[in-house]
Parts: sequence; C-alpha cells; structure tokens
Amino acid sequence: MDDAGIDASGSINDAASAGCTPNEALRCENNSFVRCDGEGTAEVTQHCPLGCHTAAPRCADINPSNDLAPYLDLATSEPALNLGLSATIDTDSGAITADGASVVVKSALHEQPPAPAIRVFIVRNLTAAAVRVTGRNALAVVSAGDIEIEGVFSASAIGRIAGAGRFNEDSCQGGDQNTASFAAGGAGGGGFGAPGGMGGTATSTRGTASGGAAGRVTGNATLIPLRGGCDSGTIGAQVGTGGGAIQLVSRTQISLTGVIAANGSSETGGGSGGGILLEAPVVDIAGAVVANGGAGGGGCLTPQPGEAGRLDATPATRGLGCAGFGSDGGNGAAGNSGAGNGVSLTLNDGNATFAGHGGGGAGRIRVNTASGGLRVTGLFSPNPTTGAVTTR
Repeated sequence: MDDAGIDASGSINDAASAGCTPNEALRCENNSFVRCDGEGTAEVTQHCPLGCHTAAPRCADINPSNDLAPYLDLATSEPALNLGLSATIDTDSGAITADGASVVVKSALHEQPPAPAIRVFIVRNLTAAAVRVTGRNALAVVSAGDIEIEGVFSASAIGRIAGAGRFNEDSCQGGDQNTASFAAGGAGGGGFGAPGGMGGTATSTRGTASGGAAGRVTGNATLIPLRGGCDSGTIGAQVGTGGGAIQLVSRTQISLTGVIAANGSSETGGGSGGGILLEAPVVDIAGAVVANGGAGGGGCLTPQPGEAGRLDATPATRGLGCAGFGSDGGNGAAGNSGAGNGVSLTLNDGNATFAGHGGGGAGRIRVNTASGGLRVTGLFSPNPTTGAVTTR
C-alpha cells in the first residue's frame, strides 16, 4: 500500500468482526487512517500528520515547493541516511562522503531555469551532524520520515567560493569598485532578502571615486524558485560571495538542535546570505537557522576582509581599513540589523585613498508547516516568513 503522509506509529484493532481484504484502505476520519492488516484479520489505525485527504480514504500528503513531489514519492523505498559525525555533499556530482567513506544515495537533478538546478537527495530518514555542502547547484533533501540535524549543516560561502546554489543577477550583485586618480571607492555588498551596503566614496587631492552600488532586494519570500544569495562587487578576482540554498522536506518532522547555515563571505564587499526552506508538518528549532551577510572589507591596496556571516544573530564585524589611507567596511546584515555601508574617506595629503566596502545583505528563510507546527526555542537570522504546508 502507499503509506504517503502516514505517521509511522499505529495501533491494531483486533475487533474487526467479519475480516477484511488484506491491506485495503478502509476509511480516514478525525486525522486517523484505517486499513486492513496484511492478514485480513484486523484493522490498523495510523495517525495522519496533515489530516485526512479530502476525497480518498487516505492521509493527506505534503506537496513540497519547487515541484519536488515526484521525488518525495520515492522516499519510502529508499534507506535511511545517517551522515555520521562529519560529511560532505557535492551537489554537482551527487557524491556524499560520511566519516571518510563514500555513501551512495539516490538523487536527481531538478532543473528550474533561470535559477540554479536543485540536486535532490531521496531518503527514508536523515540524521546529520557536521555537513559541508559544495557545488554550483542548490541542495534539497526529501524524506519520508524525520530529519534530525545536530551539528552545523552548511551551504555557506567561504572566501571566493560561493555557497551551493548562489544566484547572481545584475540587480542583486553589489557594484564593482570605482577608481580615480589616487582614489579607490569601495565595492558594494550583495543583496537578496535585504539590500547590501554601499561602498564608501574615496576622495584624494587628485580625484574622487564613488562607492559601488548596494546590491538590491530580489527573489521572493516563498523561495520559489529555490536559490541562494548574491556576490559583492569585484576588484579583479577578489569578491565576497553569496550564501547557498537548502530545501529540507519531511513528511513527519524536522528537528534542529544544531545550525543550518547559508551565510555570505567577506573579501571586498560582503556576499549576501542565501536561502533556506524548511517544510514539514512539524518543524522544531532548538538550534539556529541563519542566512546572514558577510562583512564588507576594509579599504586598502588589497582589501582587508572582515568576518563571514556568523552562526548567530550578531552582525559580522567589518574589516578595518589600512591605517592612514584606508577606511573601514560595513558590517554584514544579521538579526534585525541591516548591512552597513563602507565608510567614505577624504585625504588631502597627496596619498592614495581607499574607501571601505559595503556589507552583505540578509538572505531569506521560509518555514512551511501544519497549523501550529512551528516550535522555536532557538533562533532565526534573519526572521523567517512562514506559511501553511500545502497538501495533495
């Protein structure tokens, strides 16, 4: 039988008087699905986390965002996935390594142009601790049962390496550094769920270089399509990169005592935070879900990076400018704090002048649950938008 949308716990009623057809679906009422057992001798009652289907005698099933339902329908037949103490996931190849050993997991590449493709992993259950997600594609995990994360599960950017699923557009990427004679303005920070910071303006005795534009808000609150954040402006090959994109789907519950992270990095300006989408009847957050912006670097001949996005709701600390001829960058966005602008600088001593770079804007976090299904004793940064999980 199809056990879509059914809680694994159940009870058997031995009082079925006249017998029944083995495994036949009998009825669904009051959030309980009743079927005949495999021998045709008793009724088995199982709880429906999302209630009963409106037309058929079965539980309602979750209908994941971004058209991932066909993959979820395969999850019951797949093994549980335990990623051990430390794991890496490559969204380009689909390769997974857990505690140093290769693990084979069924996956598919789901296209959603023009946004990055999604590497969808299909599992019965997921247990994870420290996980690093790499690659160009976004990550999704669809699970028939519980998803439990106890460590740092990260698709954050690291330096010039963007988070898996980062998605630049002309409007959200920070403006590049502008230069004039003996003056270099700061690069702008990347935007996504919130704008990045502007680069500072540099003024020397010979010229003025304006700061790079702040990356703009883009995308939407639902994270449809699933996508990550945006980069800062560039100085040659140097760039702060955007956080990645993660979608976790469970038919039962997502439990987090660790951290789910899709933060931006810091190099020139800060990269913006990425996108995190959680969907289950119950989502229990005792840890942290973060999509923070990286800090803007300090002005100097070579930009002085600040902090990458943090694993809490504290803004990433700006990079410091070089003493005497450079100014500080802007903090990264986190919690209720927006991205800071790079500090402008004017020098009249004939020396070169380097302004600070803008911080990265916040990403987006979305949580879809059954009514009353979001339980929070931990934190979100930035604050999430919430909605009702859709059913089918």
